[in-house]
Amino acid sequence: MSFLRLCHLRCTTFITRLIASPFSTATSRKVPLLYKPDTATDQNDAVATKTTTLQLLSWGRGSSGQLGGGIEEIRLYPTPLANLLVPSSSFALSPTPGRISLPRSSKNDVNGDSGSLTEVGISCGLFHSSLVVDGKLWIWGKGDGGRLGFGHENSAFVPTLNPHLDSVKSVALGGLHSAVLTSQGDVFTWGYGGFGALGHSVYHRELFPRLVEGSWSGKIGHIATSGTHTAAITESGKLYTWGRDEGDGRLGLGPGRGPNEGGGLSIPSQVKALPVPVAAVSCGGFFTVALTVDGKIWNWGGEGISYFIIFVLLNTTQHCNYFYYIEKVITTPP
Repeated sequence: MSFLRLCHLRCTTFITRLIASPFSTATSRKVPLLYKPDTATDQNDAVATKTTTLQLLSWGRGSSGQLGGGIEEIRLYPTPLANLLVPSSSFALSPTPGRISLPRSSKNDVNGDSGSLTEVGISCGLFHSSLVVDGKLWIWGKGDGGRLGFGHENSAFVPTLNPHLDSVKSVALGGLHSAVLTSQGDVFTWGYGGFGALGHSVYHRELFPRLVEGSWSGKIGHIATSGTHTAAITESGKLYTWGRDEGDGRLGLGPGRGPNEGGGLSIPSQVKALPVPVAAVSCGGFFTVALTVDGKIWNWGGEGISYFIIFVLLNTTQHCNYFYYIEKVITTPP
């Protein structure tokens, strides 16, 4: 075996072990402290100030910096990214798409003040990631289209605080855009708007978070998004959707209520076919799923390979219109 061939094999083996090992240099570095309450002055004060350390981890393909480690990399194992110091007796997960938020328990409140509860949440998009802690939004990854909301299209390879938002309650990241729900019940979106997923009645990008001015009355209590469409639920249980459709029915608006430009609908529109108020919603790539307050699951839209078949059926027989509109999921035991 030649000397060059031997060097190549040794280098390849070393790099493979470095990437695959949970004890690589990426994990041996000191994990930074990303957040601490105002009462804590140092990470070592966790016991004295009655705080709990939460650890944020990431893994997978990070070719766009979405793993937050500062470089483009592949992590085959969960790797610590940042530490968070939160009050031990008063922190909870923030609302996430498809998850119903339970009423706050008084025992988790400090001095009976429910506003003191620190909420923590995460969301992953296709090429960017985010973290919500105590109303603040950290976001990182690929920046093209303005999906990070910093006012430019530069990427960020480490968690970076977005200074343009406050009182963030939950976050939902799509493929090319981002959405947040504030404690005031407002929805902000930004990023690529070519498919109408931003809901601003226009189809251009937004580099800064922009308020979605929907036709709903009252506050929004729940949001969800996917690659190209977005959903929001009012506190009274009304569901609104907008974004890409292309005839697959993922918006749930029925015949004649589809795209208004380029395969997308940029105006938030109410899904009126659901018979009872909606409690939670989740958006998939080509479909949407909702949970109503009576405990029933509904879904609509297409699904990947089945999309073309469904589209053909819709144009050849009226017996398959439920694929285009809304279908209640009926489960049977195996």
